Amino acid sequence: MTDQKIQSVRIAFLLDSLSGGGAEKVILNLAGGFADAGYLADLLICKMKGALLNQIPSNVNVVQLKAAMPLRGVVSAFSADPASLKPVLGISATLRKVPGTFKFLPAIIRYLKSNQPAALLSALPKANINAVLAGQYCEGKTRIVVGVHANYSAHDRLGKKKSEIMDSYMLTLIRRHYRRADAVVAVSRGAEKDICEYLGLSRERVTSVYNPVATRSLQVLCKEVSDHPWFEPGSVPVILGIGRFDAQKDFPLLLDAFARVREQRAVRLVLLGGDVTSGEQQSLQKELAVQAEHLGVMDDFDMPGFVDNPLSYLNRAAVFVLSSRYEGFGNVLVEALLCGCPVVSTDCPSGPAEILENGKYGELVQVGDVCALADAICRTLDTPLDRGLLRARGGEFSIENAVDNYRHILLGKKCDVH
Repeated sequence: MTDQKIQSVRIAFLLDSLSGGGAEKVILNLAGGFADAGYLADLLICKMKGALLNQIPSNVNVVQLKAAMPLRGVVSAFSADPASLKPVLGISATLRKVPGTFKFLPAIIRYLKSNQPAALLSALPKANINAVLAGQYCEGKTRIVVGVHANYSAHDRLGKKKSEIMDSYMLTLIRRHYRRADAVVAVSRGAEKDICEYLGLSRERVTSVYNPVATRSLQVLCKEVSDHPWFEPGSVPVILGIGRFDAQKDFPLLLDAFARVREQRAVRLVLLGGDVTSGEQQSLQKELAVQAEHLGVMDDFDMPGFVDNPLSYLNRAAVFVLSSRYEGFGNVLVEALLCGCPVVSTDCPSGPAEILENGKYGELVQVGDVCALADAICRTLDTPLDRGLLRARGGEFSIENAVDNYRHILLGKKCDVH
């Protein structure tokens, strides 16, 4: 396909919001990558808020979707797929209100009708469901591709559920609509295997593409230096953790492991992240502070909150630790590698073992094993891997590779640009 023809191809990307999660970062990177490659890239956003609001690529066209009344959204869902009505009526009767699951569906439908993009890529469950329904409503004129950014079965086994009823309702919708997408893309081979088994999806409809983490802008951010006093050259080594403050990331495990390491040597622990608008995350941060006080490590423990550039911390940290119970991929592991920061990770489903090539680029330990985690941290502090080797591995997860892989999935053989 010539450059002129590429410039006439429109691809849309759908997000619920611009929160600081890994899935949102991936969509922003992909939208910018496709725009850089000459495509018309539209970013559809349901809620124009979140930590990534200022990180939208300048070459991407932003479409802010307007919410409809919940009942109107349900009517649109029913029009697209009459069988969707049964679970919706069930949840409405249980909660005694109309669920807001589909309130952005009318706006998505209007966008597809008016702009007729070649493909629409979404990333998270609610957006995925609405994308498929909108595609059905528009009679398949746009190719609908949904992303899987988590290990769904592990989330159900280990995740902290807000509502058993709502989870059952969403799972019913996910199982119905994911199989109606034109393609499903998982962010790791482990997540691909899991989604096929857990949702009963055909292997022919599901593929995996590693996340685009290594962007040009990230390479610049890697060179910035944090102004946190603990990261000054010659300071006590710092162990770093980054992520949302929720059960999935298992920061209490990391704090316990840190306390064990601190008994043997001088070290500090910094945990970055946290949403000040989330009561649940703020509560967990308070629990961690109490835990640190109980362990007697409060003087060497800090939680600075969300920072615009966590890579400025990674490039000076002695070791980065991912203590998660489960992941879909583990973007932050790649970010650490790009900064040349030695890493230790739980061997959780799914992603870390693939990123680290089963321990070649960083130690892997059993999920929840505090002793093994502490021992791995000590070994990494004593004998860190070569930073150049780590940077080279991180660079393999490039935006160019991801765009090339997604291009085939989104556009199909008829639009192949080889």
